[in-house]
Amino acid sequence: MTLREVRPVSKLADTKVFNNPAVFVEGWYWALPSTELKGKPVGVELLGKNLVIYRGKSGQAYALDAYCPHMGAHFKEGKVDGEAIRCGFHDWKFSEKGKCINIPCQKYRDKTEIVPPVNTYPLEEKYGLIWIHSSGNAEKASQDPLPQFSELGPDAEMEVLVRERTFRPCRPEVVMLNAIDAHHFNSVHPAASRLTGEMDLRAIRLNRQAIRLDNQSPVPTYNWIGRLLKPFYSKNILTYFLDYWYASTGVVTLGPDFLHLYLMFPHRPTVQGGTEGIMLFATRKRKGPLGWLLARLIVWVTYIAGNYFEKGDRLIFESIRFSMRAPVKADHPIIEFIRHSEEQVSRPLPWKDSAPAELGLRRALTVLSEEQKEEEVV
Repeated sequence: MTLREVRPVSKLADTKVFNNPAVFVEGWYWALPSTELKGKPVGVELLGKNLVIYRGKSGQAYALDAYCPHMGAHFKEGKVDGEAIRCGFHDWKFSEKGKCINIPCQKYRDKTEIVPPVNTYPLEEKYGLIWIHSSGNAEKASQDPLPQFSELGPDAEMEVLVRERTFRPCRPEVVMLNAIDAHHFNSVHPAASRLTGEMDLRAIRLNRQAIRLDNQSPVPTYNWIGRLLKPFYSKNILTYFLDYWYASTGVVTLGPDFLHLYLMFPHRPTVQGGTEGIMLFATRKRKGPLGWLLARLIVWVTYIAGNYFEKGDRLIFESIRFSMRAPVKADHPIIEFIRHSEEQVSRPLPWKDSAPAELGLRRALTVLSEEQKEEEVV
């Protein structure tokens, strides 16, 4: 994969994707922690769409539209049957591919073909989270990579700590600015500013969906913390870079050469213009009991560090009305991220299906009408 530098943006006004509550970026979004998906189906509202997610007998997770096409009962009140799911209202059974495969009612037991199929959605389970691709298309989803920890690699075995959810009344793109805004560290995170206050974040394109903001400034030596840590940075560059995926998920890598810390902050926009997020912390798995203990210690230390920054920014994002009317040179990383966001593929929010559900209903009514006429003739 060839990395190339991103050209600067010259215009900040009238953004079509960044901080636009009417759209969302096409891609992978977190749905719920894996630990919350046990025996009972779980209802999730994702990008304004209601889904049901359940785990089949094999352990594989599936995502379908939430409502049964029979009378609209929510599948979360139903039950799992093998790899299929049954509606809790009339016990109709739908396969993991969304097709009706059983109607217990004696008269219509052989009429499953008249039932409109339920939409299914591409799903991946990674880093202790369930992820859904908003295209609703398995082929498209296979072409888009999940957000990942670049240093660890997509296939690395990891120890992961998934912590509390966050709710903010502003857009994900705005929430994600805090990690690339070195200018605000001096006022909001004074303890961290001793190392990060002079960072020079340069933008690099990883692929169509992801941009990296990578620090190029040396370890500061004007205070005792910097002088103490400098020997642990072999290139004398403060390791701090952020990979932003789908303008909604941020992945942070930081720390001295002997121990890099990895944080992930997946977000998803709401139809009310806010953001639902979750915090995730990871490290590479170590062998043996002592290795497991060390890995657990590392993710908890990472959580403490991440929680420090999250708490500091909380009040800011509770009341912010983002409008960049007076940019300065230090805002260059933010401008780069805005430009990257504007290049993403977007869709209207709330997320809607391309094919209207009425088509399936018309088909069912037509079949039943023809059946009724045959009975009258007899």
